[in-house]
Amino acid sequence: MQTAGTSDSTRYETIMQAGSAGQGDLPAQFAQASRAARAAVAVASEREAAIRDVAAGVAAPALAAFAIWLMDESRRRGVRRLRFLSRDGQIPFELAQRLAPAADGAPDLEYVYSSRLTWSLATTDPRRLAEAPWLLNSFVKSNAADVCARLGLPLLEYRQILQNCGVSLDPGIRADQPAQAAALRRFAAAPEVAEAAEARIAGLRRLVTTYAAQHQLAEADTGLVDIGWTGRMTGSFIELCEAAGMSRPTVLFWGHEPRATGWTAPCVASYMYNTATGQGLHWRIPNAPFIMETFAMPDHGIVSGYREDSDGTVLPELMSSANEPAAAWGLGLYRSVLFAFAEALGPCEGIARGDLRPAIHQVLDAFWCRPTRAEALAWGSYPYDSDPAGTAVRPLARPFTAADHTRGDRAWLAGSLALSSAADREGYLASAPESELAGAPETD
Repeated sequence: MQTAGTSDSTRYETIMQAGSAGQGDLPAQFAQASRAARAAVAVASEREAAIRDVAAGVAAPALAAFAIWLMDESRRRGVRRLRFLSRDGQIPFELAQRLAPAADGAPDLEYVYSSRLTWSLATTDPRRLAEAPWLLNSFVKSNAADVCARLGLPLLEYRQILQNCGVSLDPGIRADQPAQAAALRRFAAAPEVAEAAEARIAGLRRLVTTYAAQHQLAEADTGLVDIGWTGRMTGSFIELCEAAGMSRPTVLFWGHEPRATGWTAPCVASYMYNTATGQGLHWRIPNAPFIMETFAMPDHGIVSGYREDSDGTVLPELMSSANEPAAAWGLGLYRSVLFAFAEALGPCEGIARGDLRPAIHQVLDAFWCRPTRAEALAWGSYPYDSDPAGTAVRPLARPFTAADHTRGDRAWLAGSLALSSAADREGYLASAPESELAGAPETD
């Protein structure tokens, strides 16, 4: 099955082409690049074809258009350098390198290392750990091991304190249960925990601000690039740097959804939509963060900390050098399609300009809200992990069953429904909350 179907347009290319007003405009160029990418990448199964075709027709347009916007927005705002934040910024960085090679006037591009485990913790008050929103939150809420991992504390050493606070050590008991959430907050407020966290936080603050200075992250003409969402991690970093006398950079997101406990500011610009300003809300699809974080899958593990080299250089420490679950799923195939798309598109200077967001919304909606069964099988098996410490890997979709008609840990609802029997689809839909079906934000 080397290139089956590449001679005909996919439904995504048809959508893109329908938005074209004439040969050579932006939608036409993107549709052609999608076809070229599919033709360039051989596949050996229906599963691989589903990964390839969605990569070429949905992910590549959404991410390449973002990269082009970054170049244009940088010029408009006087941003001289772009710093792409790990891990979601890795693929946008590599696409930007291909689409905007170094030239006079082009921003300086660099991939830098960040994480909620480091940046969010560094700005947390150790005396108020229990109030830190990021400590218990994510799509799959924290359990005892997660909280210890987020605070950098060995679980075994704090086992007795956890139990004294009433925390269950059962990994299946999480903070979405009120009793466990209350017990975890008691643990976070324990003097022994605050004392241990205070030492780690103090060290992190120094290392993060030094790393920021070394990579020019906190300067007025720098742009921090991330896929986006709540802004909490980026806001923590900016507040930390400003407290150290550094400047406020521009923040460039694909999409921004600040919560009541999150962060936003006038320095934030978003490509697709921004719920803080109301910009582009009609282009938001249900549960947008899940699909875009999946499309931005990195090839390395989470940043667990920083260390100072003998010459004073601060270097990141990774939980793992490779993203093994994503690699086993098909990361190599996926990335090869994205890069073939960028090669077919060519440098930014030769790419037509125009607003591609309506077409991107349509292809995202077609895939994410109305997947084929083959797409649900292939992409539903992606090992999605929403936890800052990487402890909650789940398949992106799994079928509903007669014994399980609640959403639970299913990030991709439409994919899960496509994998389910008609009876089990009806069983879920009959009792599903309207907010869940509408794709409301999953955390506070």
